[in-house]
Amino acid sequence: MDERSFRNPKLPNALLIAYKAFADLAAKGALFVITVIAARRLSAEAFGVFSLGSTLGWMVAVATDFGIQLHVARVVARQPEDAPGVLRVWLRVRWATAAGALIAVAIGSIVAAPLRAYAVPIVLFALVYVCSGLVEFLHYFYRGLSRTDVESTLTLWQRGGTLVCGAAALAWRPDVTVLAIAMLLPVVATLAVSLRIARAQARGIHAISARGQSARGEPIARVFRRDVWPIGAGIVLSAIYFRVDVFLVQIWSGTEAVGLYNAVYRLVEALRLFPAAVMAVALPSLCRAIDLRPLARAAAPITVAAVGMAAALWIAAGVLVPAIYQPRYAAAVPAFRILLLSFPLMSLNMALTHQLVGWDGQRAYAALCGMALVVNLVLNVRLVPALSIDGAAWATLATELFLTAGCAVALWSMHGRVRRRVGAQARPLGESVIAG
Repeated sequence: MDERSFRNPKLPNALLIAYKAFADLAAKGALFVITVIAARRLSAEAFGVFSLGSTLGWMVAVATDFGIQLHVARVVARQPEDAPGVLRVWLRVRWATAAGALIAVAIGSIVAAPLRAYAVPIVLFALVYVCSGLVEFLHYFYRGLSRTDVESTLTLWQRGGTLVCGAAALAWRPDVTVLAIAMLLPVVATLAVSLRIARAQARGIHAISARGQSARGEPIARVFRRDVWPIGAGIVLSAIYFRVDVFLVQIWSGTEAVGLYNAVYRLVEALRLFPAAVMAVALPSLCRAIDLRPLARAAAPITVAAVGMAAALWIAAGVLVPAIYQPRYAAAVPAFRILLLSFPLMSLNMALTHQLVGWDGQRAYAALCGMALVVNLVLNVRLVPALSIDGAAWATLATELFLTAGCAVALWSMHGRVRRRVGAQARPLGESVIAG
């Protein structure tokens, strides 16, 4: 597999969406199978280390990116001629943040007495997710170029390799360190191949571009403060309000209730793969939009599909949940049905927040996510003690309603300004960093 494999004409959007959804579903399935095999083959202590290392690694990957990849996709979508400089500058930043985070994890694992015995596998799992974060950064570069086919192909190769290597390692020797090394190999290989492809894409753009690089330059620290930091803050705040209810259910209802709620929440979370695939393909058009028509074209089908899917699953919930898990999970069916009511709003909000960021509304995005977190906390504190996991589900629904209303107001207020700014062509809308 090399860069020549991807020199194909652009595919129709419908095919790109289907391919992206399939790749994401296969990726989730591969990790799920690895988790199941690990639970069966590893000791309880080793599986705990696997769970801890995976969770810590995911957090490190999110923290080291902090909105950079979405910013890069937005910039490249608006000014593809600047892609070589954008890739060069922000890839250096991502290498630095990844290295710093990995060093911090290594020091923390050695210093913290409870983790010292597991320092090697924990650092290896952190490295797996740090490298995966760098691969994801390059995926967003492809999104900006409307080449999600490249992203989808690399995802299939990486997750397929992870499944084969991980399963083989667990069959050969059920050891958590061996598993971490096995999972690291496909990620490193994918990163190396993706770097070659991204640089080849950038060279091709540079060769046909009249300018090749951005027309004006700004210090990278200023760009980070103005454009990147608010996106990162919004992403972190949204991640917190999505999952904070688990901890509040634990406080007021106990571990068993957490298990019930988490099980059905994961089902709703899996449903978001399709709208996520649509938004990955639609992102460039949203970033270049001068009105709300591209947003409507992207948001309408995913919202309508989500309504239909939620209705079907709401009817089947009483049979579906116990069949997927166990009969005792039937107690979570009411919460599942409430969460299904929020799924169309989750899909719509995915489109609205992408458009908000696409129109340089990252500060409004961060503010809305912060307010949504407050709303979610207040509602959970009121509802969970009285209604347990049903209360957490109602809080999720109300928070999504709040976010929908807030995004609608913010986008409507920005609409006129965006049209005037683009129409006047007063200044470029793209990246402002020149790679030296």
